[in-house]
This record gives sequence, C-alpha cells and structure tokens, in this order.
Amino acid sequence: MTNKEYPINRISASMINCYLDSPKLFYYQYIAKIQLPQKQQHLLFGSAVHKGIESMYKKDSEPFEAFEKVLDINKLMDDEKQVHPELLKLGKEMLTNYFEYHPKLEKLYQLNEGVSEKYVKRKLINPLTGQESTLDFSGVLDRLTKKGRIIDYKTASQAWAPDSAASKVQTLLYNLWYYSEYNEVAEETLYFILLKKYKQHKHDQVIQVVSTHVSLDDMAAAFDEVELIVEKIRQGIYDNPKGGLGFFAKAELARYEQALLQD
Repeated sequence: MTNKEYPINRISASMINCYLDSPKLFYYQYIAKIQLPQKQQHLLFGSAVHKGIESMYKKDSEPFEAFEKVLDINKLMDDEKQVHPELLKLGKEMLTNYFEYHPKLEKLYQLNEGVSEKYVKRKLINPLTGQESTLDFSGVLDRLTKKGRIIDYKTASQAWAPDSAASKVQTLLYNLWYYSEYNEVAEETLYFILLKKYKQHKHDQVIQVVSTHVSLDDMAAAFDEVELIVEKIRQGIYDNPKGGLGFFAKAELARYEQALLQD
C-alpha cells in the first residue's frame, strides 16, 4: 500500500490529538482544510514565551526583545488587542521567573548542552516488533539535551497534576520518535510549566517541573493506536465517538458546522 492512498502524508501529535478528540473535527481541519478565523491570544502568547526561552539558549537575540517581537499586537484579532499590554507585562514576569530559576534547573538536568526547537521527521518504529509506521511522524521538540532529556515548555494558569504528563499523546510520540532515532529510551521527559501569575512572595510557585518516563510497552501501545487511526483515516472513518465530545471539541465542531451552513 502506497502513501498516495492516504489523504495525509504525515502525522503529528496535534493531528492525533485532534482525531482522538473528534474525528469529524479532524476531517474539517486536515482533510477538507477548512480555515476559520481563530483567536490568537493564547497561541501567540505561548509562542512568544517559547521564543524568549529559545533566545536565552541560542544567544542569538536578547530574550525579552525576542518575546516582544513575536507578541506582535498586529497579529491579534481586533477584540483581543486591548489585552496586549497585560500580556507583555505578564510574559516578561514569567520569563524573569524562569531565568531566575534556570541555574537550579541546569544543576539538576544539564539543560545548557542541547538543541532548541529541534524539527524531527521520520518513520516511527514499534520497539517490541520492529514494525515501521505507515506515515512519517513530524514535530518540533522545544529542547533536546545531550543527556537525552526531552524538554517541553508550557504556559498554564494552574499547576498540572503530577501524573498528568505520562499519558499525553505528545509525551508518547516524542519518546517513540527518540527510540526510533537513537535505538534507546530517552532519559526522561520534562515539562516545565510556567505559571501565568505574578510572584507575590519569595516562595510562591511560579515554575513547576513535571518529569515522566515512558516504557517500551507504552510506546508500543501508542504505535499501535496511531497505526489504527491512520488506517481509519485511509478508510474515511470520521464518525464522532458515541460517548460524546469534550467541551473544546464540541465548541470547535459547532463553529465549523455553523460556517458550513452559512456557505
């Protein structure tokens, strides 16, 4: 079977997440390629914070200037522009908190020796059977250290549950990529959660570290699930699950269906 028989030529963590949330929403976004106006505030803010941290490691620009450049008010929708000054202030506070905390993180995890914004693309390998994935997997790792730590930066309004990272599609697929690329298990996956808050007291938690390890069995199960989803996509199966959709998926699906009715 050739890749020409598939309506997509690659997979990513966000694509798999979308299909799991709502196959019909996946169809609208990735098969029909319907583009609707999207709120930019949260996506742009997260990208700007990432750029500030990336600039700290690459030393290619001043981190706060890099942050401000990405957080361009002209990229916000008209009804979002009034929050731009607050986003600038909060983002600089969050970056300052991370930079102050970084020496401790470096001592624990040896973050400085590594590469930021690493683009990856390749076939995945089932670690238990050696089977190769039907389609390429692609994605961008926020940082990959020389010691084999996969680093991901998140901005969040509240702290994560300590065990929430292990089952994330992103965690599983990035670890599966690492195994496929290096024929060994990653040292660990670290999520650095930059909390959207101002530091009021010396001991306020503003940075959370969530560490997780992925077993070969977990990676093999993720591989099998992805292959099943890819086969469903080939067959044109986009029916939503009978158990119902989550709040976000339901709201997004309603937007697309409303737009189709208006055409």
